Amino acid sequence: MKPKKSICETQNFDALFRQHSRTLRNYIFYKCGDSNLAEDLVQEAYIKLWNNCKKVPFANALFFLKRVANNAFLNVVKHQKIVWQHEQTKTSDVDVENPEFLLEEKEFMQKLENAIASLSEKQREVFLLNRIDKKTYTEIAVFLDISKKAVEKRMHNALKIMRKEIGDI
Repeated sequence: MKPKKSICETQNFDALFRQHSRTLRNYIFYKCGDSNLAEDLVQEAYIKLWNNCKKVPFANALFFLKRVANNAFLNVVKHQKIVWQHEQTKTSDVDVENPEFLLEEKEFMQKLENAIASLSEKQREVFLLNRIDKKTYTEIAVFLDISKKAVEKRMHNALKIMRKEIGDI
């Protein structure tokens, strides 16, 4: 009988980190839009995995990491809601570029942000993993633990919404 892989073995943990940390970081980044926060949350997830390496089977490590990182993200969102209630409005930055270009860019970015925000969380994850992270539908299906058909349907619906929201460019 072949011995089971253990996360507590450094080479297995390192391999797991090398294989999944970037995708996990991007997954969290697509949820929060802050690369530093995403990296911090992924680091915390790996630390928690290391601290619980004897309790987590190797086969469940990726699921554990995604769950811990996602829960940490949700805790940050709860905290931000409280902070936002007490935050004063921020002064705008001054830019010296062509005002017409800046206005058009600002309008497009607003349309894009609104379009992405109007997607459901599941559609947004699939859309950003595919379009930003360049993951194939099969890779997304494996990462999110769903069928390839589900990925295709989410992407189709996301693209319909994006076209409707953004319109002609």
